[in-house]
Amino acid sequence: MNRTRETRLRLLLPCAALALTMGQAQATTCDATASIDTATKAVSTAKKAGGEWRLIDKSTGSASQPISKLLKIAKKKLKAGKSDEACRIAIKVAWAADMGLAQAKSQANAQPTY
Repeated sequence: MNRTRETRLRLLLPCAALALTMGQAQATTCDATASIDTATKAVSTAKKAGGEWRLIDKSTGSASQPISKLLKIAKKKLKAGKSDEACRIAIKVAWAADMGLAQAKSQANAQPTY
């Protein structure tokens, strides 16, 4: 019982912090280069932990794609001069990488319940 509550708190706190961070990032103008750098580091960390998520985004069509592919798309958008779109994708990728990392950490010692 306590373990479940503890796990929920571990997931809730990062989610709340990221929600606040994303709201602030969207309220101000975005530095696409910095966002992509942050997302790159977050994706790398999530991959190492085994928590790379897949997302559906309008830039990739209707199929889900790994966040590493979305990050490549964000880099291409930045090179093409579409910094707003690159920033939007990079913020989404960073969020998904952080959530994937939190999920991987919380489920690192998961065992079946009989």
